[in-house]
Amino acid sequence: MHTPHFRTAATMASASLVLAATAGCAVDQPGADAAPYDPDEKVTITFSWWGGEERNQITKKAIEGFEEDHPNITVETQSSDFGSYWDMLATQVAGGDAPDLLTMGGSYPSEYAGRGALLDLATMSDHLDMSKLPPDTLETGNLDGTQYTVPAGVNALATFLNPTVFEEAGVELPDTSTWTWDDYAEISEQLSKASPDGTYGTVPFANSSHLDAWIHQHGESLYTEDGSGVGASPETIASWFQLWLDGQKSGASPGASLFVEDSTAVPEQSLFGTGKAGIIFAWSGFQTDEIGDDIIEANLPGESATPGNRIGASMEYAISSTSEHPEAAAMLLDYLINDERVVDAIGTDRGIPANTELRDHLREDLTPAQQQEVDLLDAITESDAGARRPAPTGASSTGDVVTRLLQDVLFERTTPADAAEQLVSEVESSLK
Repeated sequence: MHTPHFRTAATMASASLVLAATAGCAVDQPGADAAPYDPDEKVTITFSWWGGEERNQITKKAIEGFEEDHPNITVETQSSDFGSYWDMLATQVAGGDAPDLLTMGGSYPSEYAGRGALLDLATMSDHLDMSKLPPDTLETGNLDGTQYTVPAGVNALATFLNPTVFEEAGVELPDTSTWTWDDYAEISEQLSKASPDGTYGTVPFANSSHLDAWIHQHGESLYTEDGSGVGASPETIASWFQLWLDGQKSGASPGASLFVEDSTAVPEQSLFGTGKAGIIFAWSGFQTDEIGDDIIEANLPGESATPGNRIGASMEYAISSTSEHPEAAAMLLDYLINDERVVDAIGTDRGIPANTELRDHLREDLTPAQQQEVDLLDAITESDAGARRPAPTGASSTGDVVTRLLQDVLFERTTPADAAEQLVSEVESSLK
């Protein structure tokens, strides 16, 4: 997820409606149809994920090693594009035909776990070793004390800076280990003023996780502890909207229409990708190799005072509670998160490995851009910010709400204060 994509948010909201429509369908108790694992018995398990053809091919290549180690287990694969995946999964779960091992993301772990559709992974401890994943990282899949998912990979929010834009504008690069949001605003304005028309210091980031980090830096939480409401004050939320509006008014960032156009552009055709923006925010896996070898990846402003940027799962794995072969599924999951052959096959396709030993193994083949990402994730992991907790049930629409309201603020159809009040109202309505 490199830049906000409006269709992605709408797709997740649509998939939530499909899940909600099947919520009344009963889900069998975990392991109800499961027989004890017999290493001599030939079994077939299904593994499903979303992604394109390249992901399909490298994942199937990775699975070959598992099948060689376990000749009695055949892995059947299912994949589709992101939007179709969630519709398909909701239908499969409702029909009692869920994949044995499935891929999760966003607020879906909370929604599926709440329906009893996911297995408590602690019950598979004889076949699944999660000890090589940092405790904070494991928290990304822990709901009310139950481990329902583990990360397929991890990521975090990051700041990206283009030194060429700074050099041409005659503006010094900031010390990103200590800079503040005031520094960011001032530097962005300086870049815009000293650059040719059409080149900007920065671009807003319409992303609920960025808002979440901002809120945590202010000592609050986006959601309440029990997931029933918004935990941040309207004033803190309004200050985030104000940040972007102030940047637009100062000329540090583009006008609203150009912002909307840029937010849907592919990275290499975006303002940043074409050298017309000096600073952007994106996920740590944002690929900068085609943009320039000297692109700098750093932490968010404000982190030196109060860390709010946290490690999160870029994708997650879970086992269906109705799997007839949960032990075999757990063995495949163990292989995916702990075996070097998987990293050799898929690299960073699903994010940086959560397993720190595999992360070290990966370093041997990293590009300079990927090395910066690993260094950033290591630093955030070692901070006291913790990890992003699972989003509560009903939170899948939050991203869409944030994007729409930020557009309204930048087009000056509403004020930051009113947008904050509306955000709280809409998000809490979805959560309930």
